[in-house]
Amino acid sequence: MEIVPANTQAINKTKERVWKITTAPKIRLFLWRVLSGALAIADCLRNHGLNVNPGCQICGSVNETVSHVLFDCDMAQSVWLITSLPMWPQGSMLSIHEQVDHLLNLMEKQELNRELREAIPWLVWEIWKARNSTLYAAKTNSPHFVVATALEEAKEWLQQHVLVQQDHSHSLQRQGIGERFWTKPATGKLKCNIHSSWLKDSAHIGGAWILRNHLGDVIFHARDAFLPMVNRLAAELHVMFWCLRSLKELQIVSCEVWSDSSAAIDALTRPEDFPKYRSQIIKIQQVIRVMREVSFHLSSPKANSLAKDIACSVTREGRFNSYLARGGPAWLHTRIEDERRGRR
Repeated sequence: MEIVPANTQAINKTKERVWKITTAPKIRLFLWRVLSGALAIADCLRNHGLNVNPGCQICGSVNETVSHVLFDCDMAQSVWLITSLPMWPQGSMLSIHEQVDHLLNLMEKQELNRELREAIPWLVWEIWKARNSTLYAAKTNSPHFVVATALEEAKEWLQQHVLVQQDHSHSLQRQGIGERFWTKPATGKLKCNIHSSWLKDSAHIGGAWILRNHLGDVIFHARDAFLPMVNRLAAELHVMFWCLRSLKELQIVSCEVWSDSSAAIDALTRPEDFPKYRSQIIKIQQVIRVMREVSFHLSSPKANSLAKDIACSVTREGRFNSYLARGGPAWLHTRIEDERRGRR
């Protein structure tokens, strides 16, 4: 039986902790590479047999190690000093996995500022990015800017993470009480189902809406392809704006708008909680003001499946041609008729 060295066991335990922290997947992977000695710095490259200058090309230190780059180089030291986080004493001979362990322990200390301790993974990541931009792009970085960027990026990602969790929770709640099917609006009302198809790293976003009357008949439906957005919520709001503007141009001034994105509905009903999306929300509000009556409602995925399938035809099938048409799409005729007749 092979005996695993104690040092390797300690590193593996730290790696396990890294995979459990709440941060962006790319940062978890970066921290794993930190612990694995898999970064393009002098010490790691020399360990892999490359004959490179062992010194730090930024501050001139004799040895460029992972610990030096992330904690001891001039930029790194300034960043950690600005945060006022309780680090190890100057001159302590800690290994890199002990240093990462220390940071992970700080993230669990409730007495520390919450935003700051939650941003610790982003601080390490931004120090690494600043080092690379200085080295390869001759960029001068301010440590105060590095800290500010880390805090902002962390806040945005964590907010999005909460919204995704809420969407998932709402989905589970809907499944738990039984799936809700599409229902007709009240007599004289119009009901518009809307969906945006957003895939990370995709070159396009798919958007679709389908408008029906109290009889269940499709009045109009539309599809379009848009340039990629930073995240799903931004995509949902962009498609929402496009839908409302289209309805206004068709002189549809009163309707119910149904979306399966709880985050989008929350952003429109509580805009003060979503300051990052202020410009998008204002555009939507401006369109609503010139319409007579628009209300927003949360739909189950099942009840919104027609709009979803039309939108997903952009991202899944590459159908980039945009159109607006009377009635419903022929390829969904049977499902539209089933919903109109209330068939399950």
